Amino acid sequence: MIIVEVTGGLGNQMFQYALYRKLQLLGKKVKLDLSFYHTKQTLRKFELGIFKLPLEIASRSEICRLKGYTSDASRLEKAFTTRMNRHTHLYTEDLDTGFQNAVLEMEDVYLSGYWQNELYFKDIRKKILEDFRFPKLLRKQYPELLQKMWTENSVSIHVRRGDYLDLVNSRLYSGICTVDYYQRAIRYMQEHMQDPRFYFFTDDPQWVKQNLYQDGMTVVKHEKADPDYTDMFLMSQCKGHIIANSTFSWWGAWLDSKEERVVVSPTRWLNNHEVDNTICDWFIKIES
Repeated sequence: MIIVEVTGGLGNQMFQYALYRKLQLLGKKVKLDLSFYHTKQTLRKFELGIFKLPLEIASRSEICRLKGYTSDASRLEKAFTTRMNRHTHLYTEDLDTGFQNAVLEMEDVYLSGYWQNELYFKDIRKKILEDFRFPKLLRKQYPELLQKMWTENSVSIHVRRGDYLDLVNSRLYSGICTVDYYQRAIRYMQEHMQDPRFYFFTDDPQWVKQNLYQDGMTVVKHEKADPDYTDMFLMSQCKGHIIANSTFSWWGAWLDSKEERVVVSPTRWLNNHEVDNTICDWFIKIES
């Protein structure tokens, strides 16, 4: 058996599911570990349920067997066993190695990581697109906006600030998607697309209006009650994409099924790793 750990927000969950799906299609017995969302230490929610996928969920005993401790072990014992990696079948992703084909050949293993590299599932793209279908209700909620996006040369621009401004996160993500990056990316689209129309998706619309907004651009608004994945769905409906170093906008661009789609990304994803696993070879990379 193989167990894939699921952690983080929706974008990370989608990467972990994509690896799980690939392993399934290779004929392996594979399950997901959702225990991350049962703890009080996280504010994140398990969100893959929006796609109505048939998921195989690992039991507590199955997780404990592969991690190498008994189900009644203390938190300290679990942490020690996991850290020392003794008598376990735990494999933790090495973010500085990049794509690891050996992961697809493993058996009887617990896989812990984000697996943010399309090479794990690029060859099953059609299957992933079929799996990640948003609720049909979203199309009925934004008929005018979607009609404009479909008829124009629409370009989504994702600006993520919010949690990226926290002290810990800023060390990882700051200084990458700067104002200069977005201005250069916008110019690239203006030079390579005929009459592009830009749509901002952001958690800080005031900052966008003060630093990036130009006449003719749209800052997309939706009701507070709307789920977060609404933005990902709307981004995927555009014809071009300027993404942040965020898995949320990565998926918003990757789920665009149009062959002629154009995706602009920063040249690096994280400040503390040399290998940029997440940035696809076919992305247009803009350095700030």
